[in-house]
Amino acid sequence: MKSNKILLLGLSFIIAFGFVITSCQKLDRPEMKEIIKDPEPPPYNSLKSYWQFENNTTDEGENKLTGTTKNLTYVAGISGQAVKIGTDGYLLLKATDTIKYPNEFVALPGDTLRNLGSYTLSFWMNGVGPVQGGAQGLFAISHKTQFWGNLEVFLENWSNASDASEAFLKIHMFNDSKAPANGEQWNELKIPGVLNKWSHIVITYNETNSQFSVVANGQPTSITNKVLDGGTYGKIKFKDFNGMVLGNFAFQTTPSLTNHGPESWAKAFNGALDQFRIYDRVLSAAEITELFNTKK
Repeated sequence: MKSNKILLLGLSFIIAFGFVITSCQKLDRPEMKEIIKDPEPPPYNSLKSYWQFENNTTDEGENKLTGTTKNLTYVAGISGQAVKIGTDGYLLLKATDTIKYPNEFVALPGDTLRNLGSYTLSFWMNGVGPVQGGAQGLFAISHKTQFWGNLEVFLENWSNASDASEAFLKIHMFNDSKAPANGEQWNELKIPGVLNKWSHIVITYNETNSQFSVVANGQPTSITNKVLDGGTYGKIKFKDFNGMVLGNFAFQTTPSLTNHGPESWAKAFNGALDQFRIYDRVLSAAEITELFNTKK
C-alpha cells in the first residue's frame, strides 16, 4: 500500500513538472505574426500623362496630375468627347515634387516632367482657321523665372488666302542641360490642311541623337529628324518647372506660371483638343501611325 502511494506521488510530480515546463515554454516562445510586405512599386510606364477628356480632365497616365479649369466645355471629339477651349480658357496642372509610396518618398510626378530626357507629345486638335487676331497657345511646360515656357507649343497669327486650313506652328524649347550657351531652341513650320477639321499632331525629341520631328496626320512634315545643336543638344532637363497648361500660354494663367503677366496678343486656342498624351520616350513610326489610324 505504501509503495502504491509513493508511485502515485511520483507520477503526480512528473505530470506537474511537465506542465510547468510546457507553460514556461509557451510564455518564452514569441508569438507568430503575419509578415505584411509593402506593395511593389507600379511598373514603369512611358505614358506620363494622358487626357481622354471624356467629360472630365482626369490624367490617366502615370503622373495622375490634378488641375483647375477655366472656360472649358465638352464637345464631340475624334473619339468620344473632347474639350473645347473658350475665351481665355485653359486647363492648368500643378505637379508635386514627391509622393509617398508607401513608406518612402518617390520623385513623381514633378521630377519626371523636369527630366523627360526624350519625349513625345501626341494630340488631336480641331482649330478654327485661319488663325487671326493673335497667337494661340496649345501647350506649355512652364519656366517660372522666364517669359517663355521650357516647352511652349502654339499657333502663330497667320492668314493664308489660298488655304485657310494652313497652320503656322511654333515650338519653343529650353534645355537646362545646355544652358547658358545653347539651351534655347526655336522651331517653326507651316502645315497645310490641318485646321477646320480634326488633325493629329505629334512632336518628338530624341536625346540619343538630338533629333526633333513633327508629324501631322501620320505624315512627315518639313521638320523631320532635324538635328539640334550639331547633335549635342542631349538629354532634356527643364529648369524652374512649376506646372503646365493645355489650351493656352504659360503666362496667360491666373496666377501666371512664368515671371510675366498676360499679353494682349496671346490668346487661348480657338478650337477643341482630344487624346492628349505625354511620353518620356520617342514613339516609333508604327506607334504614331497606330494612334492616327485608330483615333484613340
